[in-house]
Amino acid sequence: MTNYAPISDYFTPTSTPSHLHYPLPSPMIYSLDLIGLFGPIILALFSLWQLWNNGIYWYVYIITFIVNTVINKSLKIQIREPRPTGSEPMFISEPYSGIEQYGMPSGHAQSVLCSTTYLYLVKHSPLMFLGEMFIVALTVYQRWKYRQHSIKQLYMGAIIGMLVAYISYSITTMWVTGQL
Repeated sequence: MTNYAPISDYFTPTSTPSHLHYPLPSPMIYSLDLIGLFGPIILALFSLWQLWNNGIYWYVYIITFIVNTVINKSLKIQIREPRPTGSEPMFISEPYSGIEQYGMPSGHAQSVLCSTTYLYLVKHSPLMFLGEMFIVALTVYQRWKYRQHSIKQLYMGAIIGMLVAYISYSITTMWVTGQL
């Protein structure tokens, strides 16, 4: 017969898992950090949902999101500015390698600002914009807090993301209105 440990042993950590940082933040802070980490995915899905009935703008958003990602990877390869020293991943699987070892420009900041800017230009909804900016703030703060990016890398990512969205929206609008 096999002897099993008491049930309480399964709920009491005996060692520090390598993917957690002690002291653990409160569940609320950790949840906000997770929203920040997954901000690009959250805002991309939200944008797709909100743009669903906006014809060509929905399709162009998908292309814009892909082009924005390609621009980010291309700039990382060309600039090759490393991430700040002493970065702390939230998960064990988060350490970056290959071109992702470079931090300039921040892909997270670039992505969330691209999605937010594009959606605002199409929908003109201040309430939606406010909610999205909350996620943008969480994302940018999370990337800085865990030292995944410097302020300069975050700033440049944000500017590039907004420019990509603005240019994409402007060209699409000119095409739709027959000005192109």
